[in-house]
Amino acid sequence: MSILRIGGIASGFDTEQIIKDLMRVERMKVDKSYQKRQVFEWQKDQFRFLTNKVRSFRDTYFDILKPETNILHASNLKKMEVTSSDPAVVTARANADAATGTTEFEVLQSATAAKAAASGVTGAGGEHLSLEDTMAAVSTKLAGGPLSFDENGEFTMTINDTPITVNENDTLRTVLSRINTSTAGVQASYSSFSDTFTFTAKETGEQFITVDDGGNFFVALGLKTAGGQPEIGEAGRDALFKIDGFEGTRTSNNFTIDGITYSINQQIDAPTAAIQINVSVDANAVYNTIESFVNDYNQLIDDISSKLSEERFRGFPPLTDEQKEAMNEKDIEKWEEKAQSGLLRRDPALEALLDKMRTAMYDAVGSEHLTAIGIETSSNYLDNGKLVLKNGGADLRAAIEQNPDMVVELFTKQSETDYSPNLTAEERASRYEESGLAHRISDILNDNVRTTRDNGNRKGTLLERAGIEGDISEFNNYFNKQINQVNERIDKVNEMLIRKENQYYRQFTAMEKALQQLYAQGDWLASQLQQNQPM
Repeated sequence: MSILRIGGIASGFDTEQIIKDLMRVERMKVDKSYQKRQVFEWQKDQFRFLTNKVRSFRDTYFDILKPETNILHASNLKKMEVTSSDPAVVTARANADAATGTTEFEVLQSATAAKAAASGVTGAGGEHLSLEDTMAAVSTKLAGGPLSFDENGEFTMTINDTPITVNENDTLRTVLSRINTSTAGVQASYSSFSDTFTFTAKETGEQFITVDDGGNFFVALGLKTAGGQPEIGEAGRDALFKIDGFEGTRTSNNFTIDGITYSINQQIDAPTAAIQINVSVDANAVYNTIESFVNDYNQLIDDISSKLSEERFRGFPPLTDEQKEAMNEKDIEKWEEKAQSGLLRRDPALEALLDKMRTAMYDAVGSEHLTAIGIETSSNYLDNGKLVLKNGGADLRAAIEQNPDMVVELFTKQSETDYSPNLTAEERASRYEESGLAHRISDILNDNVRTTRDNGNRKGTLLERAGIEGDISEFNNYFNKQINQVNERIDKVNEMLIRKENQYYRQFTAMEKALQQLYAQGDWLASQLQQNQPM
């Protein structure tokens, strides 16, 4: 309901200014709520900033989709370097299961694929085929033809037990494509230049390509006799080799034995001389991975601990709009820098995260500590548990070179109990005891930033506090709940202020009306007195 507002017509007062001054005192109540809301907004933003730092660290070092930096698996902490004395013939690569040392490798023969070729299929002087020919046209051109179509103009042939149906209106290109994309495991082609059909097995190994007489196709090509054996062409062969004098065979030229993957790179028909395959730990690569992890871990520790210890200036609350109007931009910037300082000081969730990470790095894995590989916790309490590479990293490099399996075990030892936010306290303790450092840290980070919910319908601890963008926790979190409660109080106070302001206007309006009546009565009385005076 609108209120009739009459200025100081009778009183001469500046009613608007008087009410504004009165309301300024009243508005101090809501200003405090606005300031409290701003503090919650700043806290949420700072908390999300740190949450994203934690997520980035987790995603870099504990994500299977990032194999180059993922330290949960041995392959990244026991990178192997392999050399071959004759890489033109044989190359090799090794995984973490490979033993270091030199192996003698001899190729007795390489693996080949089964192959069948039919040349001169249109006969001497005949018109060669075209890939845009229909199969009906192909039938008329084949020297061993014609093809046999049924009453529907079709026939079905079989290659390696895979049926392939051909229609007389299909082009030769279509039929070849149908063969190549089938499960027959054969690559078929036709060269109009040499008038040759070629069928090659897609995999090497000791086997033939087998076919039947469907449609008289392979008989017409001269690859098979009517009613004869199903095998066509030449059989493939297995790879034969020796490793340190022990003979072996594989169907492919690429195979893995004892963690080493060998690749025979050319066709070999006679035994080669012994080739030296040397396997060693790529100490530089492993060192760089661990060093990067330590540096990023320390940076995360620094980012969080600096907020936990940041000084709080309680004499610098958020500025109101009215206060900002009376200040220049530089002063506002300095003020708000202090106002936003220390808002996460001694936050329990962040302190718990740091404490658990530091404990996980300090505790032994089995009987070994990080110190065994040249990594220790800083003795300076101001470093808040940062890691230090002893002797400038020389001790770590020596451990990688001399005892790579210990390095792998220390970080990647895996528990039989899988991670779950719903593990009992006993299961958690068992998993922790059985796990390496990487899995322990990964569990801690997941407990804090996972987006999935546990049986109590809770997400990660940090997400419950401030949420992250792109997730439902962006709006459903502790700080947002506090902000919503403050907003409700602001709305109620604003409604009260409107009523209060209207009340002031009603009071001043009533006063003005009373004064007007009083002045009117005074004027009437004065006029009456003047009329009654003797002439």
